[in-house]
Amino acid sequence: MSNILSYVLCFGWLPWLIAGLVGLLLGCLLFRGKKQVGDLTIEGEGQLRAEADSLRARVNELESGLNTRDGEITDLKGKLAAAAAGAATAAAVSTVADKDDDETYALEWRNRYLAARVKYLEGRIAEAPKPAAKKKAAPKKLVVKKVVKKKAVKKAAPKKAAKPKILYDKPTDGKPDDLKLISGVGPKLEKMLNKTGVYYFRQICNWKKADVKMVNDKLGAFPGRIERDEWVKQACKLAKDGAGAKPAKATKKVVAKKAPAKKAAPKAKKAEAPNAKYLADVRKFDAKASASVVDNIVKYCGIALRSRDGSLVACSQEHELDTIAKGFATKKLGLTKGQMDLVKATCEEMKGTRFKNRVTFYYLMAKKARKMKVFK
Repeated sequence: MSNILSYVLCFGWLPWLIAGLVGLLLGCLLFRGKKQVGDLTIEGEGQLRAEADSLRARVNELESGLNTRDGEITDLKGKLAAAAAGAATAAAVSTVADKDDDETYALEWRNRYLAARVKYLEGRIAEAPKPAAKKKAAPKKLVVKKVVKKKAVKKAAPKKAAKPKILYDKPTDGKPDDLKLISGVGPKLEKMLNKTGVYYFRQICNWKKADVKMVNDKLGAFPGRIERDEWVKQACKLAKDGAGAKPAKATKKVVAKKAPAKKAAPKAKKAEAPNAKYLADVRKFDAKASASVVDNIVKYCGIALRSRDGSLVACSQEHELDTIAKGFATKKLGLTKGQMDLVKATCEEMKGTRFKNRVTFYYLMAKKARKMKVFK
């Protein structure tokens, strides 16, 4: 028993020592490099108090500075208000003085001006310019005389204007030409031209721009027809070919000497003349066009060629192209397909021609379709 007690007294403290060292070592390892966030130490609390005191001192310093500046600003405002009041008073005084001076100065100059004006008017009244009335009266008489003379001359000039040479009172060289041979001239228009004084192709051929305008004005109901249908060009060609010409004096002698059979020659020309212009137009596109084929196409067209609208084809109107395709291409040429393509191809071929003649149009369609035998 004594041994046990002695052993405990000698070595009993050793386990407690070892446990304390282990705890210290673990504390160092666990809390190494970390700051304490919880309770402050005495040193940390002292530092915080020192910083708070310094901040309070700084705030007190700034507040005292602001109070000082507020006082200075208040003083400056008072001084500015006093200065402004003094300046306004001085300005008012100076303005009143200036106004008084200006008014006095203006009144002086006004009086001087009025005095000078009175003197000037008195001088004018004293002069009493009598020649002024004579100068005013003289130009009136001269102006009236000159104007009357000029007007009389201008009015007399138009009365002396001569009658145009291109218009005749009556036919001067035999019977009038058949003006209906010109494309666009019908029986009604021919009568109007005869009444106006136009009887021969050579008259129309010699027309200038002024003559065309004058005749256009006289026709009235048909403005622009002369330029649109190219009357002058057609008339020159017909006059050159001798179409519609009447026998001259020399012709009468020949008739008297020879048999009356030659009297029918002009009639034959008249019969061929209407188709001659169609043949000439067709030969612009086909130089070897047959006259008999053209004659048969003219007969087929018949009365449609008497009016201008009927004698021309308008490729811009779809309903007319459709009528040609169904009527001429289908019924006359006997086509069963491609009629509209044929019509449009013909329009394309005559694209450069402004007025597309119906006879020429039908001829080219028949040629393209290889149906020329229909008109032979």
